[in-house]
Amino acid sequence: MSTPFYAVSNHNKPLAQLYLSTRRAEYAAWLKLIPALEEDFELVTEQCARHCGQSPNTVTKTLLALQRLTRELPQLYAVLEQHWHLDFPRIVAIDTAMSKLGPDAGEEVISEIDAKIARYLTPRIENQQLPTPDRIAQRVRQLVNEFDDRIPVKDPRPQRRVVKSKLTANSSSLAVEAPHDEIQKAEDCIKATATALGISRAEAMLQVLSGDYPAKDAVTKLVLFTAKDIDNAPAYLQGVGWVGPETVEKLREGAIIIDSDEAAHAETASYQPTDAIRTFVEGRDGTCRWPGCNVPAHNCQLDHRHNYAEGGPTSPANLFALCQHHHNIKTDTRAMYIVDPISDVTYWLFEDGSWVSDTAQDGPIGTGAKRWLQTFEQKIAARRKNAQERAHELADDIDEYYKQRAEADKREQDHRDIIDELWVDDVKLAQALMREGNLHGNNPLLANDNVFMLIEAIHKIGIDLDVSDDIAPWARIQKKILEHERAENERRILQEAEKLAQELADKIMKQKEQAEKTEEAEQTDENDTEQTVKVPTNPDDPPF
Repeated sequence: MSTPFYAVSNHNKPLAQLYLSTRRAEYAAWLKLIPALEEDFELVTEQCARHCGQSPNTVTKTLLALQRLTRELPQLYAVLEQHWHLDFPRIVAIDTAMSKLGPDAGEEVISEIDAKIARYLTPRIENQQLPTPDRIAQRVRQLVNEFDDRIPVKDPRPQRRVVKSKLTANSSSLAVEAPHDEIQKAEDCIKATATALGISRAEAMLQVLSGDYPAKDAVTKLVLFTAKDIDNAPAYLQGVGWVGPETVEKLREGAIIIDSDEAAHAETASYQPTDAIRTFVEGRDGTCRWPGCNVPAHNCQLDHRHNYAEGGPTSPANLFALCQHHHNIKTDTRAMYIVDPISDVTYWLFEDGSWVSDTAQDGPIGTGAKRWLQTFEQKIAARRKNAQERAHELADDIDEYYKQRAEADKREQDHRDIIDELWVDDVKLAQALMREGNLHGNNPLLANDNVFMLIEAIHKIGIDLDVSDDIAPWARIQKKILEHERAENERRILQEAEKLAQELADKIMKQKEQAEKTEEAEQTDENDTEQTVKVPTNPDDPPF
């Protein structure tokens, strides 16, 4: 029996072996660069970027992906070491998709996802086409959704509508962002206008937006794939992805339902497939069936594998999605393909004699998706069972909590009762000592700190110690004493401040009086000088 292998690991192809050696060398180099958990990751990435000639962002993604691969995904790592088929972009795609799990994913979940990724990326046939990074990421996202309680994740915020324009010297662009159904309607109108005028869609859009030509009415078709035998199963909206039950119910209103089981065996005498047949093939294939091509099936042409002119039927069994480019290659007989009806494996044969096999049926109703939906159904049942068990555990925890809380409350109340009894006894003793005036220092009863504090409180604050009132705890007494001492301190500080202010005012007054006396003395001296000096009126007269 032959050993399965991927085309990128084909031992008979020198080019495949050359790149396999390159991948092994890259892993050998990069595995030595994975930093320890306590190292400064930013410094490590900056250093690696300088010496590897790559951007820090690329280095960061690569190191994080290798860290997850070697420490969290041992089964996938073992498959890699056996085949050396996964390059860094594929490892990064896996890590990016798994990052949606968040930091709280349990080891059991990680281990199960690891097993399923390892199984998915283990070759099952000879010369198998290796899935592209996009396809791998899509499959891992499905696994993540399977284990995420929020399947599918729905953003509760309303979708925004944005128009963005970019004007440059040579060309300009205009982009519109809106909910999918609105964009789909606009695109259908543009297509209808382009068909009516015989122009491109870009020209038709400009004609409609500028008002030069009215938009043609068009029927908008939203294609939704959902399992009819699984309650609350996720559904696949063509061109968007997986959506939740709320969206499914909304889109069901006024929808035309096509039974995929019936469409799978439908056939028409016409060359053009019916809507039901086309929808089924698009949902089954997901993308162009050419190995490694990711063009969505709804943007592809449907190829009659056995030519229609030679008697090939127009049915899903003979129709496969091929993008225009690869359809032309097949039509030019530069390549052909054979589909195994039992295993759904597609064998591509090329004019140079080489061949490759592909197991991809990536559509929402393909074989892989059917297995995933069944797993999803099982996961729903398991999650509900686990939720019930967690609910019972939570109820037991709540009962135990309230039981412990009741016991703690009882202990606290017993403690308060004891304190209240001691409080009453101390109050009565303090009152007796006050009445008798027996407060001399050698009275042994004053050795009781509580009694001493009570008597001090009576003298300083005048607290009413009537035991018939609500019994105040000791903390309240201590608080009042502290408040009294604080008030006394504030009063003393205020008095000292007033005293200092008065002293300063007196000093200023004395300085002012002294200045006035000095000024009066100087004025008196000036007057005396004027009276003793006689100025002659005639210059010839002597001054005496």
